[in-house]
Amino acid sequence: MSNVGNNIKKLRKVKGMSQQAFGDVFNLTRGNISSYEEMRAEPKIEIVLKIANYFGIPVQHLIEKNLSVNEILNFNDYFQPDTPAVGSKRLFHIPLLEREILLDACKYVSKLNELPIIEFPLQSRNRIIAIAYTDSIPVPSDFNVTPQSILFFEEVDIESLHTLHDAFGLYFSAEEFFIGKYTMAEREISLVLNAWKKVDFVLAEKGNFWKLYGKFERI
Repeated sequence: MSNVGNNIKKLRKVKGMSQQAFGDVFNLTRGNISSYEEMRAEPKIEIVLKIANYFGIPVQHLIEKNLSVNEILNFNDYFQPDTPAVGSKRLFHIPLLEREILLDACKYVSKLNELPIIEFPLQSRNRIIAIAYTDSIPVPSDFNVTPQSILFFEEVDIESLHTLHDAFGLYFSAEEFFIGKYTMAEREISLVLNAWKKVDFVLAEKGNFWKLYGKFERI
């Protein structure tokens, strides 16, 4: 038995697509996609070819492999997971908040180890998380990032507080999840979403504050 059904399900989840939306792309019904994912049927080879071509994945990998998040996001076009180093940078294993779970992101604040992992060449002594960006995330008006981008956030530490002013950041707690911009006034730091919404940096809650480290956009 092939891995097509499992890979279709993983592709759909990583891309944040419902069964209906996935089926519409390939002129299939929601029932077709459900039957593939539940291993009650397998798609015809012409459908497999269309799916592989659409997502830029080798046909053999779609059929035989258990695709990783890296492969689905096409990161392996640039970075091979088995490569121990790229220049002086090593591949970090980074938890990824996928698009389909962003609405429930708050419940993962203490469960990052339960998230899927992507590998990327970053250097940091602090924790890093990745987010599959969508328009559903609350952001400031001047936050110009295209959907489908992957954002990387580094956990704020005491030594880097002086670098926060005017930097974009993430507030990620058990109650709230939004991207804002840091402002500093004397020794007070706030992460501001808009004129009506901000949170003040509190040392005891520093684990809730993250700074934008970088982004990955396909051109």
